[in-house]
Formats: sequence, C-alpha cells, structure tokens
Amino acid sequence: MLNGVLHSCGTVQTMHNSYDSQISWNLLTVCTGRTLRKAATRFPAQGLTAYQVGLQLVDAPITTVSEHFASEFTSDILQSRHFAPHLQGIFRKSGVYGINGVYGINNGVFCDLSPEFSGIISGTKKDVSSEIRKIKLKNRKKLLRLLSSYKPAGRFGELTYRGRTISRLPDDIPIVLMSGRLAPLQKGYDILLQAVERFAEDRIKVILTPMPSKQSDLDYFYEVACKCRGNLTVFPVKMKKGYHELQAGSTFGIMPSIYEPFGAAVEYMANGTVNIGRATGGLMDQIDDKCGFLYREDDAFYTLENIRDFATTGDIVQMRKKNPWARSMADSLYSALRKAAHVYRHNPDKYYEMILNGLRKFDNFNWQESVKKYYAVYEKVKS
Repeated sequence: MLNGVLHSCGTVQTMHNSYDSQISWNLLTVCTGRTLRKAATRFPAQGLTAYQVGLQLVDAPITTVSEHFASEFTSDILQSRHFAPHLQGIFRKSGVYGINGVYGINNGVFCDLSPEFSGIISGTKKDVSSEIRKIKLKNRKKLLRLLSSYKPAGRFGELTYRGRTISRLPDDIPIVLMSGRLAPLQKGYDILLQAVERFAEDRIKVILTPMPSKQSDLDYFYEVACKCRGNLTVFPVKMKKGYHELQAGSTFGIMPSIYEPFGAAVEYMANGTVNIGRATGGLMDQIDDKCGFLYREDDAFYTLENIRDFATTGDIVQMRKKNPWARSMADSLYSALRKAAHVYRHNPDKYYEMILNGLRKFDNFNWQESVKKYYAVYEKVKS
C-alpha cells in the first residue's frame, strides 16, 4: 500500500490461542511516529499488547479453529480472566458470525482414515462389530510386539504382565496412550500421571510420548514410572518407528487438556481408537458419549486463584497435588478411566460401537467445509 503496488487491502485474523505480549509506548511510537507519541501521554497504561493493536485493525470477524473454543474466549474463566481479560471488549463486539465477535471454524483433519476401516464405513462389511474387533485385536498384537522389542535410548518405565513380558497381556486389560508435546500449562500430562498412580498393577497399561523442552520436565514421569512399575512406559524421544502402532493398537487415546483450541481426537478416531478427553475447547466438538468419554472437574475448584497457582507451578508439576483444581481434574480423569475400562472389559459390543461411531464422525471434519466457511468470512472484507 505504501509503495503504491496495492490500491486496497483488507486484514483477517485466525487466533489459535490468546497468548499475547505487551508493547511499550516507546516502541509503538517508533513504529507510528509523532502523532501517537503525543496521544500516548494521555494514557495511564504502560503500553498496548500485540493483540490490542492488531485485532482492532482486522476487517473481518475474528476467527479461531473450533466452534466451542470460540465461545470460551468470553465464557471460560481461563481465557476471559487469566489469558485475555484485556481483550474482552474486542471479543465481545457483536458480529454477524459470532455473538461475541469471535467465529469458530472447525479444523479439517491432518491424517487419512485408516484403510483397514474403509470397507466398514462404506457398508460393505456385514458383521461390523466382529470386523472391528478383529482389526483391533490384530493391531493390539502388533503394538504388544513393538512394546516388547522397540527400546530406543531414552525410553524408560517397564510394561509387564504379572511381572513378565507384556506380549502376553490379556485382551481385556486396556492400553492407554497419551501423545503430543509436553506443555505443562496446556496438555495435562501431570494430571494423567496423578490418575495413573491410583491404579493397581495390571489393571491398566499406559504409554506416554511427551517431547520435553528440558530434561527436568521428566522428573515426575520418572517418579511415577518407578512407583507404578509394570504399568507405565515413556517414550520422551522422536520415535523412528511404531507411532502408527501406538495409535491403532491402543484401547483409548487420552487428552486431559487444560485448554484445547482444536486437538487431535479425530486422529485417534481415524485409527479406530476411542477417546477420553476433558470437556474443553475443540475436544467438545469432536468427542461425544457415542464415540468417547468426556469428563470435567468440579466447578467449585475452577477459580482464578487456583488457575494462577497452577500456572506458576509448571516447572515443578508435583506441587500441583496441593492445588484443589488439579486434584479435582485428576479425580475426574481417574473416574473416567475406570468407567471406560469397565465398558471395555464388560460391554465390548458398546466399545466397538463407539469405534464405529468415531470412524463415521471423522468424516465431519474436512477442509472443504472449513474452506467454505473461511471464504465466507474473507468475503466480509470486501463488503
């Protein structure tokens, strides 16, 4: 625009999260010159944040990556009072696409449906439940072989059955997987570890694949791996093989997210694995009681004080055992795990039906639909 190459332009903004950073008045005036420098003397604050400046220059409705997460920008205490209290006036502006001025457009998927389930979805298989069961048991055996043989440097924690090899694990003992980056303020690995500590030996088997930024982030993982020997193994490395076997052979995929803009529940669905997730953000758009298990802690403990304490203990997550909100999340996750394990052991038909429902729901998340909705938003720039 300044060089005369463009005669008009418009701006759009899709927010993946509400992390923000303050810009001092001095820096702002360097960018904008004398006019703002003079105006800045009338403002009592130290400056503005990047979003406070940028979002007010957007020409279309603000968007984010899932429908439910959009509503949380103004309704969820973690977003509205911890991360972004300074943006509420902008978020609450009324707009055509969102009551609160933020419009959620669900992501598409970043993976394909596992080919072994394609015939089931298309309806060419007669005994659907039986076919799904065969596929899952075959994938489970592949996973157990991998867990017995793949021992890269860095892996720690044993998985055993009755003190012996995991390859003989009975079919009715659930295998639980949590994967993804290790982000203490978001992903909830430590909440799952609190829940895992409560299970007796051989009641559940847990696989974790965190990617730590520093070695000390794994201290609590080592502690629980020693305490729960036989029930927990950790791959804190980039796996050179076996990731598909983990997703396809596990009984449940766990997402105990503190918040989740969209999440990867659909990736578990695509591989025929049932989800267990905290009822937050995009997970609520993906998981329902027909295809998975949602849980939530007691609202009484979801307070700003507890959230702030939680945020300050990211370096030593064991301290969160004293936090009432963290304890309540761990209690609720433990109950959800027990409920899911009970369904798997005692009502296998329901479990395999949940897999089928997840496979079908996977098709609801496609980029073609997302593109249509984003295009409709971008069209607002011209109007």
